[in-house]
Amino acid sequence: MRLRLPAVLARGGDPRQASRDTSANGLGGACDEAEVIDREHAPVRNDPDTKPWPRVSGTRVAAGRLLAPYSRIARRGARTAARELADLRPWLSGWVFAAVTVGPALLAVAWLVPGIGMLLAGRLLPVPMVIMFAALTVALCYFAMRRLPARWPRFGQEDTDAAGAAAAGPARADVPAGAVLAMVAIAAGFGVWQALLRSGQVFVAGDPGVYLQYGSWIAAHGTVRVPVSAGAFGGAGGLDFATTGFSVSGNFITPSFAPGLPLVLAGGAWLGGLGGALVMPAVLGGCAVLSFGGLAGRLVGAWQAVAGELVLAVCLPQVYTARTPSAEPLVQVLLFGGLCLFLDSFAVRRRGAGRRDGPGGGLALAGLGGLALGLTVLASIGSLGMLLPVFPVLAVLFVTRRPQAGPFGAGFFLGIGTGLAAALVLARPYLASVSAQLHLIGLCAAGFGVATALLAPLAFPGARSRVRRVCAIRPSLPWFGGQKVVLPSLGSILTGLAIAVPVLALVGLLVRPYLQIVRGQTDPALIRQVAALQRLERLPVDGLRQYYESSLYWVFWYLGVPAVLLACAGAVLLGRHSVRAVLSERPVPSAAALRLWGLPFLIIGWSVATVLWDPAVVPWQPVASHRLVPVVLPGLLLLALWVSSRLTSRASVVGASRPAVVLVGACCVLALAIPPLVTTLNPGLVAQPSVGRYSSGVSKLVSRVRLSGVGASATYRGSLSAASALCAAIGPSASVLFVDSATANTFAPVVRGLCGQPAALVVLSGSFGGSPGAAVSSVASAAELEQAVKAIEQAGRRPVLLGPTRSSVSLLGLADRQVVALTTSGDAKVLTGPPAGTWPVTYSLWLAAPPGTQ
Repeated sequence: MRLRLPAVLARGGDPRQASRDTSANGLGGACDEAEVIDREHAPVRNDPDTKPWPRVSGTRVAAGRLLAPYSRIARRGARTAARELADLRPWLSGWVFAAVTVGPALLAVAWLVPGIGMLLAGRLLPVPMVIMFAALTVALCYFAMRRLPARWPRFGQEDTDAAGAAAAGPARADVPAGAVLAMVAIAAGFGVWQALLRSGQVFVAGDPGVYLQYGSWIAAHGTVRVPVSAGAFGGAGGLDFATTGFSVSGNFITPSFAPGLPLVLAGGAWLGGLGGALVMPAVLGGCAVLSFGGLAGRLVGAWQAVAGELVLAVCLPQVYTARTPSAEPLVQVLLFGGLCLFLDSFAVRRRGAGRRDGPGGGLALAGLGGLALGLTVLASIGSLGMLLPVFPVLAVLFVTRRPQAGPFGAGFFLGIGTGLAAALVLARPYLASVSAQLHLIGLCAAGFGVATALLAPLAFPGARSRVRRVCAIRPSLPWFGGQKVVLPSLGSILTGLAIAVPVLALVGLLVRPYLQIVRGQTDPALIRQVAALQRLERLPVDGLRQYYESSLYWVFWYLGVPAVLLACAGAVLLGRHSVRAVLSERPVPSAAALRLWGLPFLIIGWSVATVLWDPAVVPWQPVASHRLVPVVLPGLLLLALWVSSRLTSRASVVGASRPAVVLVGACCVLALAIPPLVTTLNPGLVAQPSVGRYSSGVSKLVSRVRLSGVGASATYRGSLSAASALCAAIGPSASVLFVDSATANTFAPVVRGLCGQPAALVVLSGSFGGSPGAAVSSVASAAELEQAVKAIEQAGRRPVLLGPTRSSVSLLGLADRQVVALTTSGDAKVLTGPPAGTWPVTYSLWLAAPPGTQ
């Protein structure tokens, strides 16, 4: 019996061939069935017209099903791929933006917290430090980054509740991936730029040199205290161990600065020696620019943040502090990162209806934000004045029973307490030197406490409604003829004050140089230096002048007039919106965005007012400009960016075309970027092009451009090699005597830290009145030097004299030679304008030692 089976396609068969054969022969035709079956189901290899089908396994089927949504992405270009990935994960780019911009602050906290603990214990060691840093970094990133928000409220956006947002479906992040990449690229490019043109200030010419020697010492010895080593000089009298930036306390020499930045420099020294420490300011500078971009992106918008990063990166003060060891970039990282974490704690979404965020959500973000803000005191004790607006905000958070209040306050006070404890233990003489500023900060804190007590009742609904009703009353007064004059309400007056105060402050600072000359210099050395600079610039000689009345013009030089005007307009608009939101009984538009602006706006306004009124810094540029770096320049730029974004949004609302909107935005960015760029690079044209005569006109023009500004010039190159040569010339088992105070201030920290030899200044007396730094030219002075040399020899050590000239060290007939002869470029010192470039600097040092001991 023969069974009639249907034609089944075997593996490798061709269905088109089977259909053709079936249609030709018919179902159950006269052809022989065996021949049909053999022909239709022959092996694939025997049919040359049949194409083989690919081998398919279960793994490939599963992989194909899982990767199906991404198959189109793989076949398209990078732009389409990024768009489809954003469609699949609307939160991805926003989350990456949030994580990248708070990452530097988290890393700084993870490094500073264990570092200051080990430094207070006098046991700063690299291996335990790195282990604790890695563990703390993982913990902080876990608690902070697992629930970061992907979007933030914007002005002009209507507030929606959680139910409405859920009904609308998953929201698209308003941070484009291109903007995130641009922010990271700008920050990385800025860091590379500053690393290539980094300052080599190894010898102490100012605060950067002190910071560098501080970091180098704790990296090598694990403790802040530098031993005086008076025994190495045989008990000789008339010696002074204090130098610029280092004070003597008992038997130890302590640096007169906060230990935050030196801890970061110590990490660079562990990685690459003194050269690695010199690169760390560029790393901090890039992180500071990125952190500012994070704050601007949350408050203004992603693409505006890109423009803000670019403008800040070309500001000369930002460039200056990012290539020399300065505390300001570290303060910026902690300040902007802490503000970002604080804002994220309010923008993070809830876990579910009726449930508040747990420790991994907004509460952890608020706590870490407060800790980062408080640790700015560890980087600079002057940050206390900058943080005063946090206290009323914290009080309002507690009164309104915000869940973020407790963690934010705990982290904030923990950070401040850590910084103050470190300053009291490690830099008490430094606190004594700035006691006047600390007293002023205390008075301001008391004023903020009174303001907080007055404003805190407004947080209660009942009190707020009564105040609103009082502010809405318009009193009337009787007038002639039985008429009444209706006066404006208190709310209108407050709104008018919010508008008038920024304008009046700008006008007052603008005319201040014509009405006031600030004097008050008390340091004799600074008085002499200011007088010398005045003679150099052909100005009236008055060494007591501080030039603080021109502080607004400092901002004009470095940021530009358009940015200041836009920032003033931004302060006016934000102040008006804030007053109206407080006094209004109805919900106002963009209330959530106003709440995010609250703390940053208060810090910006307070810092700009106090710093511009009393900068408390030396009067010459660019050193004086570092006071503008932490808040003044970034804060004004942030307000200017907000106004620019509002202008572009308004142009779009009124119906302007897309090219017109883009043109408005481009004009705003150019107005903000061109003035600081010109000041930083100082472009000019030389007389003759450097290309051939057959080159194009564009090539000839480009070849004539020369950039001679501070941003295009490196300073103090060759100092590291000169310091190494100095240490080699001094040798081991030496006790170094300096015969000049200026020379000791410059080279003594290098001798102690890098060379590892004790150093002291011989304080001369007699005909020179005991003033340090007087030249050795009398018999009495020669006798004192000879006595000190004999005391060192009796102690079993080798005496070494160092001085600025040959005559200063060769009075005793010692074998002398020049050990440092360096001509390089250094920071300019200008009183009445921005520096146009660098100044030449010459280091000359002569060494003398007994014959046969060199």
